[in-house]
Amino acid sequence: MKTTGLSLDQAPPIIIPFKFFLTASLFSVIVGIVLMIDAEAVFLSRWSPLALGITHLMTVGFLAQVMTGAMIQLLPVLAGSPIPAVTTVGRIIHLSLFAGALLMGLGFIRSHQSVLVTGVGLVLFAITLFLIAMAVSLISSKSRHDNAIPIGLGWMAVIPTVAIGVYMVLGLSGMLTINDMPELIAVHLSWGLLGWVGIVLFATIFQIIPIFYVTREMPVNFRDISFIIVFALLALFSLSQYINSELLAYSLPMVVALFLLLSLALFQMIWKRRRKIIDMTLVFLWTGLICLALAAIVWMLGDNELLVGVLLLGGVCITIPIGIIYKVIPFLCWFHLQSLLVKQGKLSSRLPSMKHYINEVDAKRHYLLHLAAIALTAAATLMPATLARTSGIALSLSSLYFLKNLLFALLRFNKQQRALLDR
Repeated sequence: MKTTGLSLDQAPPIIIPFKFFLTASLFSVIVGIVLMIDAEAVFLSRWSPLALGITHLMTVGFLAQVMTGAMIQLLPVLAGSPIPAVTTVGRIIHLSLFAGALLMGLGFIRSHQSVLVTGVGLVLFAITLFLIAMAVSLISSKSRHDNAIPIGLGWMAVIPTVAIGVYMVLGLSGMLTINDMPELIAVHLSWGLLGWVGIVLFATIFQIIPIFYVTREMPVNFRDISFIIVFALLALFSLSQYINSELLAYSLPMVVALFLLLSLALFQMIWKRRRKIIDMTLVFLWTGLICLALAAIVWMLGDNELLVGVLLLGGVCITIPIGIIYKVIPFLCWFHLQSLLVKQGKLSSRLPSMKHYINEVDAKRHYLLHLAAIALTAAATLMPATLARTSGIALSLSSLYFLKNLLFALLRFNKQQRALLDR
């Protein structure tokens, strides 16, 4: 493991990311239950109330929680500067995001405008507070980490995503009159999935792969220029929705092509790693990248938008973060216990290995359940009457197993921590 340049002593309490990850997994359980209850209606249209509710339960309920929780843990380590009052700030962000995502999903599914507006307000507050906390940490840092540009660009992309989302919700609630809803939806989706999620996910992968697998690092100039181009192309695509220009319309396919190029670079980087192990984190990661390629192919064929959504949301945006969590959580458990030993002066004491907290067998079982859920949900876009309810059952089982793995990791950590404190 290569930790050069990381300020591990600045890591916040481990319970902070655990809270975000545990409640995030609950949202994917909820999505599975919704699919089981009203399965076929979800696949009627990607704009149906149920489809919109499920989409936002996954993007805000799962993804936003995982990404903010991970960043609250990761940013002080990368920047060497803690987030002020991290426990209090983390708790406020977590509760606001959790409640907001729940209300947003309910508001969409039940077409209840006041509930939807309340949920959006809470999410807006949580994201704003997080961005302020992140900015304070970065400004207070005495050194600029070489991952600052992609992380910064990724979280800058959340601003138009949220702003346009709030604007559209105000239109749906009757507070504003909106005449260009299809264009706004296209821009909202592009900034959210490709700008925010895409850049932050790939930036995080490029950071952790060299640390855990002893690979060469992605060339900084290539990486940063790629993400800057992605950001610029998304801005051009936003303009193309309002300016009749064929040239600007090609900007979105160029973004997709650039992410595929980054995926190939990532494959090459992993292939040439020094530690030739294959663990479940890599399997989740490879699966996510394959789903990205499949989504691009289906999108270019242009005949099934729901399938593209399933491959992107479930196959990429959920699969890759799960793989990252399975690598990061065991390391955090081990690291925090090791720090406790150092503080106690018990350097001769031995700790369980990182695999003690989430072992490969449990991760593999979850992967098989998760893969089945993605495959069944993708197939359900083609045969909703036959497979929609089954896909909901598979997703619920997969999500519950993920929740179980995280809970067991936390329980094992707490047990080990109590044992050290009682010595």
